[in-house]
Amino acid sequence: MYDSVSSVQFIVAKYPHLSDELHDETWDGLLHLQMAVFSRWAQGVIDSGIFEDWHQIAETFLSLWLDCTPEVTNALNVSFLQHLKFNNGKKQRSWAYEKMPQIMRKAWDDMESYNQKIHGG
Repeated sequence: MYDSVSSVQFIVAKYPHLSDELHDETWDGLLHLQMAVFSRWAQGVIDSGIFEDWHQIAETFLSLWLDCTPEVTNALNVSFLQHLKFNNGKKQRSWAYEKMPQIMRKAWDDMESYNQKIHGG
């Protein structure tokens, strides 16, 4: 089961190029800030339309989501999913939403619905 330490280790093992940023001295050990690093990179992949990288990110998300502590589930919701944008503005992004595995899409939809409920909209 992935906890706050092993989930970050898992992400680093999959994406070594994120290691320095994930372990930045300012937020090393702060799971939500580390998960936000992963989210920012994922958003860059979405904005760039890199299908294969998005597929791998979704697989990484699922691996964590399906076998993690409640703390990691919360970080995946609040600091990863919540910051992903799929609406088409200046960049074509809806493709990434459509390509999400069903479990990930449901998690995003549930999080989005909850945020609309508490923030209005």
